[in-house]
Amino acid sequence: MTRRLRHGREELNPYVALTDTTLNLVLVMVFFVAALTAVGRVSWDDIRYKDAQKEFAKAVKQLIAVDQRPVPNVSKNDPPGTQRWVFANSVLFTPGTAALSSAGQATLDRFALALRKNANTWRRIRVEGHTQPTLAAKADRWEDATNRAAAVARFLVNSGGIPPYFIATAGRGGQDPLKNLALNNPAHARIEIVLEYAKSAADLKSKVGP
Repeated sequence: MTRRLRHGREELNPYVALTDTTLNLVLVMVFFVAALTAVGRVSWDDIRYKDAQKEFAKAVKQLIAVDQRPVPNVSKNDPPGTQRWVFANSVLFTPGTAALSSAGQATLDRFALALRKNANTWRRIRVEGHTQPTLAAKADRWEDATNRAAAVARFLVNSGGIPPYFIATAGRGGQDPLKNLALNNPAHARIEIVLEYAKSAADLKSKVGP
């Protein structure tokens, strides 16, 4: 920092002082942003979607009884603004089939109500079917996964009031097991409903459909 002489006295140059202060503030801000990014998967996009995701989770908790309620899957490396809800096959389907049970239909009906109540926040829905992991020398069960995903999507459209142009389906088979579970755990057989949230009001206007 430079100084100047005035009336025989040394004085601080105010312009240099201001520059040093500004530089210090910028460095502090850079450090703060870097620290946020380094902790877990925190990003500004995560913060942007947080309120919408919390509101939807609150609606699910209020509408669906705990023994039928889906749980979030937060272990996936999804992009910001994505929320996964895991439904056990035993909750939704008649055992060994792709037919929705009466209890499963009631659960999906309440989930669809939560979707309608929060229609101004999400912009896409993907229904994924999963089976238990495929063992060596065994055929994968993509058809089972696909048929169950289609059954859920069809119910959301026909009975849940969700327009079909918001929904896509996928049959993952046993290729994407849940973490920290033994391969023979029946919980791997599941439906995941993946919500993609809107970034802004303008993003909502880009929803496909009329």
